[in-house]
Amino acid sequence: MRQRRTQFLALAAAVMLSLSACTFAAAVGNPKTAGSSSTTSVAATAPTAASLYQLMRKSGAAAQSVHVKGDYTDKGQPLQLDVAGDRAGASMRLVVNFGSGAIKILKVNADFYLNANATFWTRLSSAAAAKVAAGRYVKVPPGSAAGMGDFRVGTLLDEVFADDMVAVDKLNTRVQTSGVAGVPAYLLTAKLDGDVKIYVSADGKARLLRIEGAKSGALEFSEWDSVAPTSAPPVDQRAQTPNL
Repeated sequence: MRQRRTQFLALAAAVMLSLSACTFAAAVGNPKTAGSSSTTSVAATAPTAASLYQLMRKSGAAAQSVHVKGDYTDKGQPLQLDVAGDRAGASMRLVVNFGSGAIKILKVNADFYLNANATFWTRLSSAAAAKVAAGRYVKVPPGSAAGMGDFRVGTLLDEVFADDMVAVDKLNTRVQTSGVAGVPAYLLTAKLDGDVKIYVSADGKARLLRIEGAKSGALEFSEWDSVAPTSAPPVDQRAQTPNL
C-alpha cells in the first residue's frame, strides 16, 4: 500500500523527468496559443541559424532559474504545465493537469507541499481524507517525498539543453525576426515530425522564449535567472491527512 501511494505522489514528479529534449522538439505546437508570437520577417543582420541555436543551448545550460508554461500532448496524453524554480532545487512551484484537475506542488528546500482535488485524495487515501485535504496544501512526509526523485527545475533544464532538441542539420538556415509577448525574438524553424518553431531572444542573451510545433502543443519560457523564491504555504491554507 505504501509503495502504491509513494508512486502516486511521484506521478507529478515524473512529468519533469519526462520532458526530454525529444518531447520538446516533437511534441509542441498548439493553435490555441500560437497567437502569442508576432508577425515574422526575414532578419537581415541575425546570426546564422546554427550559431544562434548553439548560443541558445549554452545560455539555457548556464541558467540558474526559469519559468515554463504551456499546453501540449506527450505520447497522446494532454498536459497543462506551469513550473518555476531554481536549478539547485531549493525552490520550486509546479502546477500540472493531466485532464482530471490541477495538482499543485511547492518545494521549499527539502520540504514538499501538495495541493489537489477531492478525486486525487480519494484515490490516494480515502473519501474522508479528501474532505479534509481537497484544495489545501498537505506537507508530504519524508518517506513519501523520497519517492519523488530528483524533483527540481535543474533536471528539466539539463534534459532540454544537454542534447540537441533539434539536430542542427534539420534547421532552416533562414533566421526570421519575430516576438513573444512583446519581447523581440529570432525565429528558428525546423522539420521534425512536423513543423517546429523555436523563438530565441534577440537581446544578445539568446534565451529560449517559446517552442511550438504543428501537432501537439507549445511551451513558453520566461523569468530566466529571475524566478522569485517559493515560500511555504500559509498555515490557514494547509491541512493534515492520515495515511499519506
